[in-house]
Amino acid sequence: MTQTYLKEKQHKKKRAMTGVYIIIAIGVIFVFIMTKFATSGGVSEILSFSKMPNADDAYKIATEFVTPTIRTGNISFPDDKYQFGKKADSVFIIKSYALSTGSKGETNRTNFEVILKYNGGPKYLKKNWALVDINETSE
Repeated sequence: MTQTYLKEKQHKKKRAMTGVYIIIAIGVIFVFIMTKFATSGGVSEILSFSKMPNADDAYKIATEFVTPTIRTGNISFPDDKYQFGKKADSVFIIKSYALSTGSKGETNRTNFEVILKYNGGPKYLKKNWALVDINETSE
């Protein structure tokens, strides 16, 4: 009787430890998935099959690089009036202009050409892009 009791106790302990290991494994997988979700930027990025940036992505990042170079206050970029070119793998050329309003109300137009290199990662983060060249001319 005592041997049966000891075998039964040992069997229960073994089953309990197996359950603990399964729970730990599920927890590790859950943490990995949540970390991946948090660093990817959301569900649309996870489900997106196109990881390379398109023309709109490159244009948005180009405007982020151009904005600090324009000294006047209120800056606007036309979202539909830009030219896009792809030089090599992950190298993009954007040509467009920015309209800025000075302190006296005058409107200035700054034409720009930006060459960007995409380094990988979330395409909407500026830190994942390198500015290769920027040319600006004011009218």
